[in-house]
Amino acid sequence: MTTVTIEDGFRMTLPEELRSTLCVGDELLASRDNSGRIILSVKSEMQQALDEVFGIWADRTDIPSDGVEYVNRIRSGKRFSVIGDSQ
Repeated sequence: MTTVTIEDGFRMTLPEELRSTLCVGDELLASRDNSGRIILSVKSEMQQALDEVFGIWADRTDIPSDGVEYVNRIRSGKRFSVIGDSQ
């Protein structure tokens, strides 16, 4: 783990070991988790991951076309009782 100091104007220099994973001009998404850790994610990589799974359920016949109906059915608990009966 490397220490980074926040400089005047809230600037900081990324450690050398992180620079090799980034390109000048990369847009980073910044967030802070419940433990106080700062998380930087490359925006284009996040979008690529989302694009790869987009439509993954599109042709499923066991899932209704109305996503709200499907989520409500899962939350109703009926699915858990069916799983319990099959074990």
